[in-house]
Amino acid sequence: MHKLDVVTLVSYTFWADMRVLNACEKVSPEDFVRVASPDPGWHSLRGTLVHALDTAYGWRTALQEIEDTGVIDESHFTNAVSLKKRWEDEMKAWMEYVTKLTDNELNAIWWSQGESKRTRWQTIMHVVNDLTHHRSEAAAMVTGYGQSPGELDFDQYIVDVMPGQQQ
Repeated sequence: MHKLDVVTLVSYTFWADMRVLNACEKVSPEDFVRVASPDPGWHSLRGTLVHALDTAYGWRTALQEIEDTGVIDESHFTNAVSLKKRWEDEMKAWMEYVTKLTDNELNAIWWSQGESKRTRWQTIMHVVNDLTHHRSEAAAMVTGYGQSPGELDFDQYIVDVMPGQQQ
């Protein structure tokens, strides 16, 4: 995997997450914390987004081999604005991290346990895919509350963020 590919995927991921969070700002505080039905596993729109944030944070700190301060508590976010601010901080930390990686660092084994080994790019792809999963759950919920985040496709990211680079 090449650095530019990873930077692009991580940038796209956070672009799409921000679209969902922007839509969440228009959702009532009651709907933001309302128990979802069916429950996607994290009880509410807030719970789903905090879980996704915690995933991004936890894997980034693991990849950077820095201390993780523990699971992010959803009760610290009373509304979408406060959660979006924390997501913006995490986005900046991720972008700072991936833009400094070299191709060699991306492709090197960083984790090994028995026969199982992981490169950094494989772990980053896991995070990108996991965030896509939870983003789709959150997008469905926020759309159900009448605030669709709009298109979240990679193609839309290219149009919005990388004009002139369409293939």
